[in-house]
Amino acid sequence: YEHCARAVRHGLRFGAHGLPLMGTGDWNDGMNRVGAEGRGESVWMGFFLCAVIDALLPLARARGDASRATRWQAAREALAQALDAQAWDGRWYRRGWFDDGTPLGTHTARECRIDLIVQAWAVLTGATRPDRAAQALDSAWQELHDRDAHLLRLLWPPLKEHQPAAGYIQAYPGGVRENGGQYNHGATWALMASAHLGQAERAWAAFTAISRS
Repeated sequence: YEHCARAVRHGLRFGAHGLPLMGTGDWNDGMNRVGAEGRGESVWMGFFLCAVIDALLPLARARGDASRATRWQAAREALAQALDAQAWDGRWYRRGWFDDGTPLGTHTARECRIDLIVQAWAVLTGATRPDRAAQALDSAWQELHDRDAHLLRLLWPPLKEHQPAAGYIQAYPGGVRENGGQYNHGATWALMASAHLGQAERAWAAFTAISRS
């Protein structure tokens, strides 16, 4: 419990948009230059921290750890507000911001316009507006599902010449591994999110994609 509590404390360090600092990578460690200078932010980490806090709050209260429970609850509420106020891009949620304030995962970009795991976790956590979360997942299916290849891509288009550079992810060929390939963590989360919304055909399509990879 103490290890988990310290991890939350470490994660609750926020940037200019009120979202967690990305450092040299979050789940996607290939994005190791997004926040290397200590200012870049991760939208996915914001959703993930909401889920972690939701899981830990009952444990803190059961242990009589009222001070932590109060801080975590306040942080969770602030994160949810920041995600809706800052991270929404019109049809999906952004992936984050670089150290210099450049957004990552926005519809105006030529590379990495949309990232799968952010949209899936928007649904899984219930941290933001339900209508936006549903629209975000719908956009992910429209933008990232390659029906012919039976793939549910992690992001698209792949990162090649993006400036600022996102990190060593750009050394991977487009469509390989984290750089626009199917990564089964992300596809599984999309399956779970689709099932959560009662989208059986999409959940089955995700399962089929994972099984073929």
